[in-house]
Amino acid sequence: MDRFDREILDFMRSWAPYGGPPTDQALEEFGLTRDELIERVRLIVATEAARREHEQQRPWLRLQNTAPATDTKTSTKGH
Repeated sequence: MDRFDREILDFMRSWAPYGGPPTDQALEEFGLTRDELIERVRLIVATEAARREHEQQRPWLRLQNTAPATDTKTSTKGH
């Protein structure tokens, strides 16, 4: 998440108790309509959730990649 995204989230949090920001405030602050700002917040939240999910899975992926490969062939040495 970059600085702009954090500023948007802080702005929206500050307006949350009042039902969200008025369109003129959103436009003045970010150059976005209220609806565009709300859509941007949804995108930020979804992206952050996906990033965190990926990070939580990362240790398991690392274990899968470093696990020794099992050989399914049977050895026929000596025959």
